[in-house]
Amino acid sequence: MYTLHQQIGASRLPKLIVFEECELDLARYELRRGGRTVKLEKQPLEILILLLERPGELFTREEIKNRLWTDDVFLDAEQGINNGIRKIRVALGDDSENPKYIETVVGRGYRFKGAIRDFAEPNVIVDRNRLQVLPENGRHTAAPESTPQPSASSTLQVMPAPPPRWWTPVPHRIILGTVLLICVIAAFLMIPTSARDRLLGMESPWQPLQSLVVLPLENLSGDPSQDYFAIGMTEELTTKLARIRTLRVVSRSTAMRYQNTHKSISDIARELNVDAVIEGSVARSGDQVRITTQLIDSRRDAHLWAQSYERPISNILDVEDSIALDIALQVRANLGPTERELFLGPSPIRPNAYDDYLRGRNQLSKQNPDAIQKALEYFQRAIDDDPQYVRAYAGLADAYTLLANYQSMLPSEAFPPARAAAMKALELDPQSPDAHSSLALVKHHFDWDWVGAETEYKEAIALQPNFALSHQRYAWFLSDMGRHDEALREIRRAQELDPTSIPVQTNLGRVLYHARRYDEAITELRKGVALDPNRIFSHIFLGMAYDQRGLCGEALSEFRTVQTYTEGRDGTAAAHAYAKCEKAEDARRTLKILAGRSSDAVQDWFYVAGVFAALGEKDRSFEWLDMAFKNRDFFLTEMQGHPYMDPLRSDPRFDKLLKKIGFPQ
Repeated sequence: MYTLHQQIGASRLPKLIVFEECELDLARYELRRGGRTVKLEKQPLEILILLLERPGELFTREEIKNRLWTDDVFLDAEQGINNGIRKIRVALGDDSENPKYIETVVGRGYRFKGAIRDFAEPNVIVDRNRLQVLPENGRHTAAPESTPQPSASSTLQVMPAPPPRWWTPVPHRIILGTVLLICVIAAFLMIPTSARDRLLGMESPWQPLQSLVVLPLENLSGDPSQDYFAIGMTEELTTKLARIRTLRVVSRSTAMRYQNTHKSISDIARELNVDAVIEGSVARSGDQVRITTQLIDSRRDAHLWAQSYERPISNILDVEDSIALDIALQVRANLGPTERELFLGPSPIRPNAYDDYLRGRNQLSKQNPDAIQKALEYFQRAIDDDPQYVRAYAGLADAYTLLANYQSMLPSEAFPPARAAAMKALELDPQSPDAHSSLALVKHHFDWDWVGAETEYKEAIALQPNFALSHQRYAWFLSDMGRHDEALREIRRAQELDPTSIPVQTNLGRVLYHARRYDEAITELRKGVALDPNRIFSHIFLGMAYDQRGLCGEALSEFRTVQTYTEGRDGTAAAHAYAKCEKAEDARRTLKILAGRSSDAVQDWFYVAGVFAALGEKDRSFEWLDMAFKNRDFFLTEMQGHPYMDPLRSDPRFDKLLKKIGFPQ
C-alpha cells in the first residue's frame, strides 16, 4: 500500500479540510475532532482522504482497492477496507445505521455525505460535491455549458482515468455462458447470508461474537521477573474491553486460572461459555514493548485475526487502546458514543509510572495486608513520577480502603487519603470507572452517605458494565441496605463475569447469609472451599452459616480449620459460635483476648458487639456498638441486616443508633 500523497502530491491538496466538528490536517497528517487529536491508523486515514476527494460521489470498493492497494497485497484489501471504514466511523463518532459522514452503498462502495464547512486556505471553496481550487485571483469563473467538466488542475481528483481497452470480438456462446454465470452468482448472493451459509454447510464468518476471554499473555522477555508485566497487560486489556456493554468479557482473575494450561482453546471456551478467545504474548526489551495478539472464534475453532504491535513503553496506553479497538471491530461489537470516546486521543505515560502501577495491581491482587501495603507504595511512586496518572490514584484509594477492610489501619487513618485519591482521579478524568468505584467505597463504609454511595456504584457499573468487582461491591452495598433480591442479582452478574473467582463465590454465600437463606449459603460456601481449601474467609463464612443454622458440630469444625491459619487463635466468628453452642466460657475467654487490646488498636468493634449480643449481654453489646460508631468501623454498615444483630432489634437503642448512622428508614 502507498499513500495518496504519492498518487496526488501533497501540494495539490488543501492543507486543512473542515467538516462539522472535525478537521483533517494533511500538513500534519492527522485527524482532529472537537479540537482533540483522534487516533486513526494510516490505512483508514488514507481511505478517508480518498473519500474526501469527491465528497458526495460514490467510490466503489474496486476503485478503493485499485487506488490504495498494490497487487502484492491485493488479497488483504477486502478485509482492509472493512476494518478501515469501521475505524473511520469510530473516530468520527459515526453510526453505520444512520450515517452522518460515511454512507455505505450496499454491494457497491462508499461515499462521504458530510457537509464540507470550510477550508483553511482562502483559495479553496466547496462547489457542490466536488472540491475545487480557485484561480490565483481568488475568483471563481463558471465553466461554459459546453465544457461542464472541470480540468484536472481545478479539482482534487487528479488520477488519470484507466486507459481505454481495445474491443476484441468474442464468440456469442462465450458471451451467453458468461451472462448465465453472472445471473447464477447474482441469484446466489441474493439469498440471505444465514441460508446461504447453511447451503454451503458452514456458519457465517461474520456472525457477531458476544462474549470472550483474554487468556494470560505469555511473557516472552526471557526474564521471569517480568511476569508481572505480562499479567498486568492482560488485566489492562481485559479492563478496556470490559467497558463495551454489548460484549461479555470474563474477568482477569478467572482467566489467570488458565495460565500455563494444557487445555485446548475449545475446552477453555466451553468451560467459560464464551464465543471467542484472545491469546498472545508480550516481549519487553528496554523501553520497547512488542505485543502479539490473535482472536479465535471458539465456535468454529477458526483464527479470525492476528496482529503485532511494537511501541515505546511511553505509548503503551495507545497500544492498549488500539488492540482493544481492533478486537471490538473484529467481533462486531456495537460501540455507542461513550464507548467510542474510550479509544480516542493519544495517552502518553511515563514508563516508570506505568511499571509501578502494574506492580501495585499485582500486589493488590494477592489480598493480604503485607502485599496491600506494598501496593500502596507502588501506587504512590507512580503518582510521584506522573501526577496525571488517573488509574494510579484509583489504585491508591483502593489500597487504603483494603487496609481498613483487613483491619490493618484505623478507618480514620485510611479513608481520608482514600477519598482524596479518588477525588483527584475524578478531577483528572470524570469518566474513570475505577475512581467512581473507589469513591463509592469511601461513601459507603466511612461517610455513610448511602445515596451518594449508590450513585457512585451505579456510575462505575454504567461506565464499565463488564467489570465483576464493581458488581460485587454494589452487591455488598445492597445487602447492607437489606435489598437482598437486588444484591443477589448483582453478585450473580459478578459470577457470570468471573465464574471461578473465590472472592465472588464467597460473597455470594455472604449475600445469602445476610438474606437468612442459610442452606443456600452453605451450599455456595462449600463450593468456595472446594475451589480453594486454603482461603481462610471461605471457612469463616461457612462456619458462620453453620452457626446460624444451628449446626454446632460443623461450625466448630470450620473454626478449628481456621485456627490452623491463625496460629491457634480464635476470632469473633468462633466466639459467636461458642456462645450459640452453649460454650459460654469459651466465648468469654476468646472475648477477653479480643477485647483486651489497646483502645487505640484496630479492633472488631462491631463483631465483638455481636458476640456479647449472643451471650445476652445487651449493655456490653451497645458499649461496643458505640465504639464502632465512634471509630467508624468498616463493618458497621452491616448493622441493619446482619444476623448477629437480631437479639438487639427490639431494644430502642438499636433504632436510635441506626438513625445516627443514617440508614434509610
